[in-house]
Amino acid sequence: MESKDGGLFSHDPAIFYDEKSKYYYTYGTDTAPRFRDGIGGQIRRSKDLVHFEYIGTAVREIPKEVKELTNVRNIWAPDIIKVGEEYRLYYSASTFGSQNSVIGLAVADNPEGPFEHRGIAVHTTPDSPVNAIDANPVREEETGEYYLVYGSFWGGIRLLHLDAKTGLPDEEGYGRVLACRPRKSCDTAIEGPYIHYNRETGYYYLFVSYDSLTNVYNVRVGRSKKLEGPYVDHNGRRLDDLSLPANHVGLKLTTGYSLKKGTGFMALGHNSVLETENGWFMVCHARYENDPRISTLNIRRMVFDEDGWPAVSPCLYAGETQETVPRDKLIGSYQRIDFVLDVKRLCEQPIPMELKADGSVKAADLTGSWSYDEETGWLEVIIGGAVEKLRALHATHREECGSTVALTGRNDAGIGVWAVKHTKKPEQGLAVKRFA
Repeated sequence: MESKDGGLFSHDPAIFYDEKSKYYYTYGTDTAPRFRDGIGGQIRRSKDLVHFEYIGTAVREIPKEVKELTNVRNIWAPDIIKVGEEYRLYYSASTFGSQNSVIGLAVADNPEGPFEHRGIAVHTTPDSPVNAIDANPVREEETGEYYLVYGSFWGGIRLLHLDAKTGLPDEEGYGRVLACRPRKSCDTAIEGPYIHYNRETGYYYLFVSYDSLTNVYNVRVGRSKKLEGPYVDHNGRRLDDLSLPANHVGLKLTTGYSLKKGTGFMALGHNSVLETENGWFMVCHARYENDPRISTLNIRRMVFDEDGWPAVSPCLYAGETQETVPRDKLIGSYQRIDFVLDVKRLCEQPIPMELKADGSVKAADLTGSWSYDEETGWLEVIIGGAVEKLRALHATHREECGSTVALTGRNDAGIGVWAVKHTKKPEQGLAVKRFA
């Protein structure tokens, strides 16, 4: 999803489906001066996850006790959960780079508000071991109890138990650590936590965002059979292990990329996740390559591989079917993006790839083979000494304005791969490079 009206200036989007109204809602940080009908927390709604309308802000004024502690003028990163007939909105009150922060709770009897202040869930100061921002309320499947996942930088990501009746924490302290990175600079940041349970795999998935939100932001994931962790990645590495290389922990799901000069996306991060009858989706914000000041709403289909790990489409969702792609539709020329763990570029550049009818594949100057299971929609590509498992998806090529096929997945070393099939004749002079 990309909209010049409904999604523009969206930041830190949290997705929520309301069973009563049958609307999808996103709640996010205000980043544009035109949204001035409240203090913060953009609310948008949609019937189809493609066309969104802005309907107002969640918080109309900063509560007195929040103002006294933080002296903020707006709020950040709201997220919502419904408990009984009550809608509970958790939001951050802070200033950039500060640890003097509050997570507030506001409640309403409908998802569009008005939301009324109930209390402060977490308050941190420069003496605290964590930062009270980026709240995500989550319900434990086994017990039905509620928790708050939150945190950024300093003490990483934490988990606090909530009182079911009030929605406020009922334990002392700041909770247990779920994930963290060494805080040497902004480049080892971790924030924007979001936990979602997959009933088919039996795992809780902890999504977090790494690095600077203005440039090389990217989403990583770990999983656990228990809500309280430990969360490990595809290599069995714990997300709270500080002894490992900072960029080599967590399965990387997004990257900055460009399929046509000047039209790419960078800093894809601070995500939420939605499970629907039409499949799974990742919702995040991204910045335009040609104007990084502007963030916009990105909604991308998400799939799970045979090992239960997610992968995200390289193309924005535009209402496509989730039916498997026929084999003959896969044959053709693609633009391919290979993920890099130690990011040095804002937008990874594509290399040409071709899937041939005889089962051979060529990517840049490497050759190999591919096979396809038309029942599951998964390809196996053997090339450059690596075995890749890629899911074929119906997609829309925004740069070439047409229906196409997208591939997403990873190789046997856990490095992500994206590819988008051309709808037009490939441009002359497309950059060629070897695999990193």
